This record gives sequence, structure tokens and C-alpha cells, in this order.
Amino acid sequence: MNPPSVSGQGTSTDEVLFSAFRERRASNRRWLLVLVVPLLAALAAWASLHEVPGSMRIITANGIKMVSPGMPQEEVLRMLGRPVGRQRSAEGLDCFQHGQFSLTEPSTTLYVLCYEGGKLKDVSTRRYSLWGVGPDGEFVPAGIQMGPRPGSEKAPPTVP
Repeated sequence: MNPPSVSGQGTSTDEVLFSAFRERRASNRRWLLVLVVPLLAALAAWASLHEVPGSMRIITANGIKMVSPGMPQEEVLRMLGRPVGRQRSAEGLDCFQHGQFSLTEPSTTLYVLCYEGGKLKDVSTRRYSLWGVGPDGEFVPAGIQMGPRPGSEKAPPTVP
């Protein structure tokens, strides 16, 4: 065995070599972290599900956006983008239509946001079914190939 002056700091080689196998007491910080992280995740989930009364989720091409009554018109336009239409409500409010029409989906939702004095006052939805007209004059749901049906070819007329 080596004298303490030769082995370095005066500790035994076995003590340094097997230090990874010693049991260490778990620190209080680790237990605190184990408890706090799930608590914060649960709080974030609860907050994301909790809605402001009157608020509405709007589906856009860039994800789901939340609008609430009283929001400034500029902020709503920044979130939702350019409207697809404009109208005036029965109460005389300026209303803008937001949505995304698609020729491949059978239906679409149009969101109508009405403003009074530059602030969002009312949000409503309208659902539209999108249908096309086939070559034979039949209505065809959107997204279905418009053309002759398989097996619908007429047989050539027979000459008597």
C-alpha cells in the first residue's frame, strides 16, 4: 500500500475509485423540482382551457386563435389576417368575415366579427356546404372528382 503522501491528497485509492457506488442522499432541490414541474404543467393546462366569458376560438390557416369582446380591431386583424368580406349588421355595426374557403373540403366555416367604435363587440359563425355541379347537371359535394361516373357510358344505339 502507498503512503498517504504518494497517493495525492491523503485519501485512499479505493475511496476515490468506488465513489460512484456510494449512496448519496437526494437533495431537497431535486424533490422540489419533481413537485413543482408537474404542478406548473397542470396550472398551464388549466389556464389554457379556462376561457374568458364571451371569447371564441377561431380556426385559421396559422392555427387556433382566441378573440374576446373588447379587443381592438387592429389586434384582431393582426391575429386573423385580412378578412374575406365585409358587411353591415342590422344594428349598424361594421362586420368583417374571416375564413378560408376550399374547393376540396365539403364544408367551411365563416366567422363574422362585428366592431363598435373600433372594439370587437360580437362574434358569430356561419357554416356553408360547398357543392359543385357535375357535367350532367347533378350537384356534387366538394372534393369529389367531377366527371363521368364509371359505367355510366351509354351504349351505342342499335340500328334495327
